This record gives sequence, structure tokens and C-alpha cells, in this order.
Amino acid sequence: MEIRGILPHEVQKAADMAPSKQQEDAKLKETCQQFESLFLSQLFTQMRKSIPKSNFFGEGKDEEMFGSMLDQERAKAWAQADGIGLANLLYQQMRNTIK
Repeated sequence: MEIRGILPHEVQKAADMAPSKQQEDAKLKETCQQFESLFLSQLFTQMRKSIPKSNFFGEGKDEEMFGSMLDQERAKAWAQADGIGLANLLYQQMRNTIK
């Protein structure tokens, strides 16, 4: 049985592959926006359930599918445009905990 240690060049290679602080911040911010988008999409879905159906597309799956896709796109656009501030709040708190 052979037990090896970590060689210096392996440590440097691992350090070179690690993401930079800017990349980590950008990924964290993107993830927080995606979470806010998901939250808003669920909020819109629940709001849509509380109003009567319009029968604009007829009854059934067509209207549900269009409404669902519309809600997702609205939520994504709203979250990317600072939305309700949930993404920024999450980002600030998570960024401070990571440091």
C-alpha cells in the first residue's frame, strides 16, 4: 500500500482552477436573481388561481400553458430589473456570511 502526499504542483493547479472572487460574486448574484424569479413565478401562479378564467384561449390546457409561460417570463424580467428587492437582500446577506 502506498500513501502519497499532495505535491506542490498539484496544490498550485487546484488553486489556479478555483474561481476568482468576482466570479463567485457574479454567480451568487445570478443565483439570488434566479431564486427571486422562482418566488415571483410562484406568486403570480397563486394570484392567477384567485381570479376567474377569461376563456380567451378557450378552456383547458392552452390557457393554463400560456398563463404559466407568461408568469415565468414576467417573473424573470422583473427579477433581472431588481424586482421586489429579494435578490439584493439575499445577495447582501449571503455575501456577508461567506466572507
